[in-house]
Amino acid sequence: MAVRRGFLFILVPFVFLGVVLVATPQKAPLELLGNGPHHSVPFQEGEKLRYEVNWKPLFLTPAFKAGELIFSIHQSEYKKRPTYTISVSAFSEGLLSSIVGLKVRDYFESNIDRETFRSYRLFRQIRQNKRKRDLEVVFDYDSDTILVHETNLAKDPPEEVHKKIDGIPGPIADIISIFYVARLHLLEPGQEYQVHMSERGKARQIRLQVQTREKVQTEIGEFNAVRVSTVGGLFRDGGDFRIWYSTGPFRFPVQFEADVKFGTVYGKLIGLETPQESRSIIRID
Repeated sequence: MAVRRGFLFILVPFVFLGVVLVATPQKAPLELLGNGPHHSVPFQEGEKLRYEVNWKPLFLTPAFKAGELIFSIHQSEYKKRPTYTISVSAFSEGLLSSIVGLKVRDYFESNIDRETFRSYRLFRQIRQNKRKRDLEVVFDYDSDTILVHETNLAKDPPEEVHKKIDGIPGPIADIISIFYVARLHLLEPGQEYQVHMSERGKARQIRLQVQTREKVQTEIGEFNAVRVSTVGGLFRDGGDFRIWYSTGPFRFPVQFEADVKFGTVYGKLIGLETPQESRSIIRID
């Protein structure tokens, strides 16, 4: 069975797509990133979030485990600027590897400003069977350019592509950082936010619509949460994306769901570590 490579793991980015609220928002969208004050910074040094990812194909039931995602964040410095570094590891596991034959060991890294939260750099290391690619995207606000460097390591010698995109429309959230910058706000049903987001270099505007409050049951406990849907295509291939943020002080993403070409991908929080709290599930197969 052919499966589009990588679509299971950048949800989120991770991971956020064509969903419309029943009631049309009456106010202009708020800026997700900008000069205005943020309510708080809920993520902390050393925070780690772990998700189980499941895939439900169009014509097969039930859903089965596809792999796991692990997010972590720590304070850092990028070009002498104080930043947060967000790291994401994605790996396939379960029936996806054994039946479909797709082995994924991907790694992502995002550097965002510790005050404005705009993205400076996105790095993607793709390792999927014989596919081996590295992608670095640098957002140079001083020169108003986006620099893209892609390396195909599956070729001998490696094939490199350099690209320069002129014009940055505003503060950028990348495909990883958007999961975090949404947590800066007290998300209330009926609100709508907009932000320029980049996945592979070129920035486009997307909107996030805060829809309703729900309870989300996970294997590490029940969370009061608010559901957010995106409009404008979080990923270049499109598809609807929904994410549930807890309404507690840390506003963890506790569940996500994405409609993709071959079915539905969804995941839930199965582990969290913060200086104040630690919860996780360990399975013995």
